[in-house]
Amino acid sequence: MFAYIKGKLEEVHSEKVIIETGGIGYEIKIAQSIISKLPEKGSLIKLYTYFNVREDTQELYGFFDKEEKTIFEKLITVSGIGPKVAMAILSSLSPEQIALAIVTNDIKTLCIAPGVGKKTAQRMILELKEKIDQEALIGQDSRESDNILIDQQNEVVEALIALGYQAQEAKRALDSIEDKDQDVSTLVRLALKLMDRG
Repeated sequence: MFAYIKGKLEEVHSEKVIIETGGIGYEIKIAQSIISKLPEKGSLIKLYTYFNVREDTQELYGFFDKEEKTIFEKLITVSGIGPKVAMAILSSLSPEQIALAIVTNDIKTLCIAPGVGKKTAQRMILELKEKIDQEALIGQDSRESDNILIDQQNEVVEALIALGYQAQEAKRALDSIEDKDQDVSTLVRLALKLMDRG
């Protein structure tokens, strides 16, 4: 019913926010993990929403991006997982971590979330494995490992600069190392050897 709500952030609580738009204040339940991403009170904000209607209640759940909303909608299709447990899972794990844990049968990671025991985790894997976009996940995984590699190489160059070497000199030495998939201290040692030889 509500795809998203865009308005002024009026109040922030531990598990909900109030957004005012068109003179109406909407109470929206959120995962604790997105509190740190929220702008200051009084700022304009857009949250993707899921409208949960039951006999005794009507609730709005809010998400910072479409990925969060998509994984939430998948989670609540699992028997025994309602919106509250799904939000607890999203408070403990990112959408990527949840998807990866499901695809790789990682019960231990899924059990990190409060309200998720071994049986629930097994049901999540069983019922959602086919619904997770594995190709997108593989892409995500390789992007993350590329970023880690770049960060690591920057650390090596910074360490060498701190030891008194020039930035260009440090980068040249690092480029000369064939196997860069090693920890920072090993790469620094190898670069130092190469520079000493030069």
